[in-house]
Amino acid sequence: MKAHRRPFLVRAALALALGCAVAAGLPGLASAQDFPKGPVRILVPTSTATASDLTARFIADEMAREFGTSVVVENKSGANGILAVQQLLSLPADGHTMLLTASGLYANPALYRNVPYDPVRDWHIVAPVNETQFILVAAPNFAPRTVRELVEFAKSRPEEVTYASASVGSSTHLGPELFAARAGIRLRHIPYKGGAQAIADTAGGQVNIAMTAIPTAAPLVQSGKLRALAVTGTARSPLLPEVPTLAEAGVTGAEITSKQAIVVRPGTPEPAVARLRASITRITATPEYAKFLAQRGLDKEPIPLEEYLKSGPEQLRRWTEMVRLSGAKLD
Repeated sequence: MKAHRRPFLVRAALALALGCAVAAGLPGLASAQDFPKGPVRILVPTSTATASDLTARFIADEMAREFGTSVVVENKSGANGILAVQQLLSLPADGHTMLLTASGLYANPALYRNVPYDPVRDWHIVAPVNETQFILVAAPNFAPRTVRELVEFAKSRPEEVTYASASVGSSTHLGPELFAARAGIRLRHIPYKGGAQAIADTAGGQVNIAMTAIPTAAPLVQSGKLRALAVTGTARSPLLPEVPTLAEAGVTGAEITSKQAIVVRPGTPEPAVARLRASITRITATPEYAKFLAQRGLDKEPIPLEEYLKSGPEQLRRWTEMVRLSGAKLD
């Protein structure tokens, strides 16, 4: 009789200990419904009014209604997003602080000599939120009217064709370098201290071409202040459906987009990750979010969730290749 009772008593003792540990606030949550236990914040590695910032605020507002607690967006721009990542990694891995990432954060380990994070090891992807295509644009006074004409023009005048970028190592720098490598041409880089002036000078004719996010360029293209040559994704943009992709224009292998996702620190309790993932997945599937994306020239992430959760190594490989092609280094 006693021999039969011993396994039951052991199991009961273990269950009681586990229940006490959860109640005491030790690592782990009893269920997803126990999260969150207080205010939540989303770190954004850009300034306000950017596509990243607006996306984070849309999601934060919806989450706040669902969770019944405040969800605050905190802008932490600087050092190509490194400051925001550092802040995430300095805080507890409890799910109450998230980071909105963009693909450019995968370029930093190849750009800088000492980067205080590994984008594959040091964050845990919760869910993708959108994808931003870029667009290759030209000054209105630039002679070539198409990508083919641009390539022919640049081949006959190596390094005479200039392109503007927001800064060395930015997507607006690495994208044109990838395009040039795939097209077999050499361009001359004119870096600026911000994307606004780079695009303004391209529209003004001081620089020949530029590559920028579609939401940034669309109003200038539609008003005739910039000429659109091609978009950089695998499909045309609904915002500018008449503009071909680079592949359609004759240059393959130069696709570049910025994928945005919500991440947390590794070690975050799985029930918290599950609650966050379910919430973000629900929000990004609503008609209201689809309208938000369409109005800003953003796209829904085309990769299925389960596949995207494993995409970190491939994103790191691709952006490392772009840095290598550009020869860029930031110390």
